[in-house]
Amino acid sequence: MKAVFIVGEQRSGSNLLRLMLAQAGIAAPHPAHLLTRMMPLAASFGDLSNDSNWQQLVDDSCVLIERNPVPWNPLKRLDRANITQRCRDRSLVAIFGAIMDTYAEAHNQSMWACKSMGYIEFAPQLDAYFKDPKYIYLYRDGRDVTLSFTRAVIGEKHPYHIAKGWAKLQRMCLTERERIGPQRFFSLSYEELLANSEQVLRSCCTFLDIPFRDEMLSFHDSRDAVSTASKSQLWQNLDQPVMKDNSRKFLRDMSEESVRIIESVAGDVLDQLGYDRVFVQPGEEQAFTPEDLSAFAQENEQAKEAKKALMDSEDLERRKHQLSLLTERVYFLKGLSHGQILRFLAYLEERHYEPGDTVMYQGEETQDIFFVISGSLEVLQDDKKLAELTDGAPFGELGFISKEPRTATVRALSAARVFHLRRQDFAALEENDPGIAVRVLWLISEHLVSRFA
Repeated sequence: MKAVFIVGEQRSGSNLLRLMLAQAGIAAPHPAHLLTRMMPLAASFGDLSNDSNWQQLVDDSCVLIERNPVPWNPLKRLDRANITQRCRDRSLVAIFGAIMDTYAEAHNQSMWACKSMGYIEFAPQLDAYFKDPKYIYLYRDGRDVTLSFTRAVIGEKHPYHIAKGWAKLQRMCLTERERIGPQRFFSLSYEELLANSEQVLRSCCTFLDIPFRDEMLSFHDSRDAVSTASKSQLWQNLDQPVMKDNSRKFLRDMSEESVRIIESVAGDVLDQLGYDRVFVQPGEEQAFTPEDLSAFAQENEQAKEAKKALMDSEDLERRKHQLSLLTERVYFLKGLSHGQILRFLAYLEERHYEPGDTVMYQGEETQDIFFVISGSLEVLQDDKKLAELTDGAPFGELGFISKEPRTATVRALSAARVFHLRRQDFAALEENDPGIAVRVLWLISEHLVSRFA
């Protein structure tokens, strides 16, 4: 099966290109962002040579696909045994490849395209697993990308944060373009795709070694386009013909201050991609103070909350249904966003215990806190069993809050996986990400109230 990856940044026309390629006979599902969402959590599944851990990762990956806001018809439910059998090694990339192959076969295609734009981060791993995969680097003026994100229901909202993320992804793409070479890496701009659709698509088809089809230009009439457009305001234009004038909108709709911020943060990348600067010329970039960055961050969070409040309720529920998988696997993180989960995981150490292992001793003078990922543990006080702990439960919270010696012993009843948060690491979390720290303290308080109610 031939693999193609569309890379770059979202809000750059990737769904448009995906639908066009689908009309050329390439299996191109709406992305579930499997690698982006699951790779940071992969370590929490433990040693994948263990069959139980491996099957859990396969199952969770399949669930993420099955919950995608735009269904992967006709794959309403994935055959876990079939996906497992297709994997050439025990890795998340192998699971992803098996799922994509299954989708392509369901559509009688021998080539598939994934438009999870951020997968450029995993290019070395993709190269190692897939046989000579090809990459289509789709880029768009970062100022128009920023404007689009400020209006979208997803993503960052302040020009500083959007531009910083856009520039980071473009730099990755440009680095990989140099490494991979033109035989497997094709670059095209969104603006050129709009202005000269047929010419650009013909060049793209030549790169992919497939024939150009006229249906590629009437993508908007496809069932996939109509279905995707109905699922979210993010994609509401996909059932319309190409909008040839959908560029340089930032000149009309964005403030000079915002453009200056973008050109200061990402001007070098705009230069590399051939976009002329408007206000900030090379060497004139503005340096932002810590006070500026703090104000940007506050404005960014306020704007995200305001946009979320306006989000279509059905669209919001579809997204929550998919992303809830992440908090179901790391149960105590319910209420945190995906980004917050990933930041919090950086402060946690994963520990594995066998039946009979002691995790914490009564009288021990430690102040760390633990969270159960999987398995069951028993709580003993003076050798008397008080309770059992299962998925999601915190323990050690009394010592964590009171700084008193441990009041009980905790021992594994089964093979168990536990997250360990040291007191000093929590102090760093309080300083660096107080919102997450408050959420963790709130969770601990709720658990203590339920215990002593």
